[in-house]
Amino acid sequence: MTLQQLRYIVEVYKTGSITKSANNLFMSQPNLSNALKELETEIGMTIFVRTAAGVVPTPEGEKFILYAQSILSQADRMQFIFKN
Repeated sequence: MTLQQLRYIVEVYKTGSITKSANNLFMSQPNLSNALKELETEIGMTIFVRTAAGVVPTPEGEKFILYAQSILSQADRMQFIFKN
């Protein structure tokens, strides 16, 4: 699991769409979908349920996303503090 993968998860959560998230992240939709599937396989759980209208987090996915947001916030803060 990488910080980049966590950023992907949080972006998909914010938009509710893999396609919109891929555009925001300047990457292709298939690459983002593959990255999400790889992470879900790595951690052994489904983070998002894919629907025709977009994606919604599973109950476990919501917990995972909260941790991801916290980790990213701390990493960004650490970078800000020590880069300056």
